[in-house]
Amino acid sequence: MFLYTACLAGAVPATAYAQGGDNDAGASEIVVTAQRREQRLQDVPLSVSVVSGEAMQRAGLTSLEDVGARLPAVRIAQAVLADLINVRGVGSGNNPGFEQSVATFVDGVYRARSRSTRAALFDIDRLEVLKGPQTTFFGANAIAGAFNISTRKPGRSFSYNGLTSYDFVTDEHIVEGGLTVPLSETLSLRAAARVMGGKGYVETPTGRGPNNDTLQGRLSIRWEPVSALTSDLRIEGSRSRTKNAFPFEIIGCPPPTPFPLLATSTCARALAANGGSVDDKLNFHSSSPYSFANYDFGEAAWTNALDLAGATLTSTTSYFEHKYTGRLQYAPLTFISPVQPGLDGFPAQSIEKYHQFSQELRFQSAGGGTLEYMFGGYYSRSKIDYASYFGFFFSPFGAIPAAAALGTNASTPLTGELANLQRDDTLSAFASATIRPIENLRINLGARYSSIRKRANRVSGTGTSVNADPATYQPFGTDLQAVFFRILGSEGGQYARPRRRDSDFMPSIGLQYDLTPSLMAYASYTKGFKAGGYAYTSRTNDFEPETVNAYEVGIKGTLLDRRLTFAADLFRMDYNNLQESTVVFINGSPVSLVQNAAQSRSQGAEFNATLRLSRALSLSTDLTYLDSAYKNYPAGACTLIGVATGCQSQNLSGKRRAFSPKYSGNVALNVTLPVGDNEVRLSPSVYFTTAYYQSATADPLLAQDGYAKVDLRLAFGPSDKSWEVALIGKNLTDKTTAGFRQGITGTNGTILAMPEPPRTVGIQFTLTH
Repeated sequence: MFLYTACLAGAVPATAYAQGGDNDAGASEIVVTAQRREQRLQDVPLSVSVVSGEAMQRAGLTSLEDVGARLPAVRIAQAVLADLINVRGVGSGNNPGFEQSVATFVDGVYRARSRSTRAALFDIDRLEVLKGPQTTFFGANAIAGAFNISTRKPGRSFSYNGLTSYDFVTDEHIVEGGLTVPLSETLSLRAAARVMGGKGYVETPTGRGPNNDTLQGRLSIRWEPVSALTSDLRIEGSRSRTKNAFPFEIIGCPPPTPFPLLATSTCARALAANGGSVDDKLNFHSSSPYSFANYDFGEAAWTNALDLAGATLTSTTSYFEHKYTGRLQYAPLTFISPVQPGLDGFPAQSIEKYHQFSQELRFQSAGGGTLEYMFGGYYSRSKIDYASYFGFFFSPFGAIPAAAALGTNASTPLTGELANLQRDDTLSAFASATIRPIENLRINLGARYSSIRKRANRVSGTGTSVNADPATYQPFGTDLQAVFFRILGSEGGQYARPRRRDSDFMPSIGLQYDLTPSLMAYASYTKGFKAGGYAYTSRTNDFEPETVNAYEVGIKGTLLDRRLTFAADLFRMDYNNLQESTVVFINGSPVSLVQNAAQSRSQGAEFNATLRLSRALSLSTDLTYLDSAYKNYPAGACTLIGVATGCQSQNLSGKRRAFSPKYSGNVALNVTLPVGDNEVRLSPSVYFTTAYYQSATADPLLAQDGYAKVDLRLAFGPSDKSWEVALIGKNLTDKTTAGFRQGITGTNGTILAMPEPPRTVGIQFTLTH
């Protein structure tokens, strides 16, 4: 759909075409805040993809996961312990113990937890996807990129917008709207709300899933008591309840050929119980038992900007909290549990509570002139309270002689507990300057110093429970816990260093040169840093900081009387001590660990362009070539075949990283045809990717094959889009893919896969004034 893919390609949305004159097919300027001040996109010396909120809304994209699927070199997936966010083949993996390498900001407020990104795309003005380290302007954790999201602000005139849609395949329904009301010449407010729900697209024994119901609301107030002061207050919250939230499908039972071992554990018992055959194809039919994911969050942000005659002092104060509770089944063939009738084979239930307070002060000069500058400071304090309970009911561990001697038996429901309470304090000072020594040349300088202090308190134990319900958990005595720790490959006790402090200085330097008034070239170097921390795992696992040296050269411009807009760049990012999250198997049990890969490299080329042939016809594309691989990682985690054959570690040096397809991109067309006083708008698009691994093990069993998917939007309404009715088709070629794959405990080559949506078709009505 051109409405969004044109934006995804760094181009202007169809609604923003310049009006009148010989330049009737040209584009108006796109304004972004990628460097914490308003600038033309074509003047920003870095790779940025911009998506307008209107474009996402009309295209039916409600999450970062939806948008990321259609962007090259951006991959977002919902995993077991955390959501996976990757840009240019770099991201943080499936462990809730660290912040994401791709940071998310809403109105300049950092959202540290990956789960919190799920509700970020609501009533927004635009999304800017910034690629590469963004440490000067967005902080130490933005070491691979940043999502810079701007919400819709109250204006000085009355306005409203509304949308309702229904998807005929998933039964997803959305009703949302916003209202801006000026209360006086100096005070205005905006209220927005969304109600969304759907039955899902995977059949499970307890109904379809993911079956979601979400309610979200926001109140924004803008006060301008004098011309020099603007005060913005935003308060919002969301409540989401998802049934059958993790409809995993089993693949490879019996193990695929050629494979050196027989079916074992969960797979072997399932085959025996079903006459030698189970459904092990990715086909939107899951044997997973009931699961759920409940998510609630609240956020308040207050930004005050004071104009001081040629400079601006900005203060942003925020508070964010969320609670996530989820239950899933790692081995979804539940009827085969040998411990007690009715127990799931390997259930897990997690609870995460998070609180964050932050304060930023920023002083910056006006734009233009020989010198532009900015400097400021940032402080945040956060608390993470995370606990998980794992039911090891797929095998009668209680019958093992060492445990039975201490009072257990084959019917004992062995349950593991893992909890961690972590407090973080972050202090940063930052500055930037743009110097124009001669006409057309700009020298860009930046730096940030960050100091991060973390304190952690860990609990790890074993006991019994009723189907891994935390409310029924009863810990074993010390001696019995020690026996099960050895069996499960777990560790009790605290981290070796329960307190740590990491700090670093992160400089950046760049050059820009205006080759012509409509053509700009740039080159830059940036150092990035992310603090070490504590992994949430059954081992006393901590990890060290990672750093990156990033280089980028590019060119941006407009040609053909602004009918052609394009950008191209080459980049290279060299990572040291890269924090890599992966799953290893110890005594047959999965253990999520965070390791430091010695060296990793991500390099490639990006190109995007939009050609506006006329007001009625436009074409856009966004393409990426990516080479993201480990340079030095001699002790990486094993593949599933390796685990089954006794592998302890593998040398991953030279192998591709997870979520890093070699080629990916999109191509889109926008056609507008007059019909009386109205228009028909046809917007087909194709987005594609080559194959990529979905685990930090370069495992071919945990890889997604390449694919191309087709979307189409057919809309009817007046040219001003005051109202519009549209048919929206997504994945019309009905490609079956999975966003996440993981091995099943104790099985040889049998995996779990989380399917992505099949072909869907829906109807939408929008109203704008």
